[in-house]
Amino acid sequence: MVYVPSGTFTMGSETGEENERPVHNVWLSGFWIDRYEVTNAQYRKCEAAGICKRPAYIESNKRSNYYISSDYDDYPVIFVSSDDAAAYCQWVGKRLPTEAEWEKAASWDWRTGTKFTWPWGNAFDNSRVRDGQPSDTMPVGSHPQGASPYGAMDMAGNVLEWTADYYDADYYKNSPSSNPKGPATGFGRVVRGGRWWDVEYDLRTTRRQQRDANAREMYLGFRCARNR
Repeated sequence: MVYVPSGTFTMGSETGEENERPVHNVWLSGFWIDRYEVTNAQYRKCEAAGICKRPAYIESNKRSNYYISSDYDDYPVIFVSSDDAAAYCQWVGKRLPTEAEWEKAASWDWRTGTKFTWPWGNAFDNSRVRDGQPSDTMPVGSHPQGASPYGAMDMAGNVLEWTADYYDADYYKNSPSSNPKGPATGFGRVVRGGRWWDVEYDLRTTRRQQRDANAREMYLGFRCARNR
């Protein structure tokens, strides 16, 4: 895991979608977040323990035995729902990150007090995300040059990641300024980070999307967080 110390950061973007506005300052307590997305090998241990449900499908876009083959142990688990992800995180003594925690870990350069559009900076560089245009997921941490300021990997591309927050397009208009946890209810959950085929606009650190909490899709994975 990597540690994100307490402090204020700037959340949102004035140049993105309407749901990324208004830009606002958020104070977060210190927390830890996984350096990498949860892998097939890690998730299989939870399944073997009888805690986690098997992903909806064992294949990926181009690989028929993606989940069960040791060849893909270090690739991100996919086809898991929000509840599946939360169950795994709880099993390992962690939790899903909040939307605010995810964005700070992905984007905030504490050294200069500035916000990055992509985890590494404000100029898009495809080579920091992938090699060419892949047709499937990559092993976690394949592109260390794309790490966030705190050292978290794959926060742009590979798979979309579940967060703990319910989705509300207008949440930023009345979000608490300290440790926001998202709305009490909402339509689906917030997902962050983009997919292996997404264009640079969709890989931005402020990009907010929602998926039904029960969705178990080819491009949906997660990482975990915990309190200090």
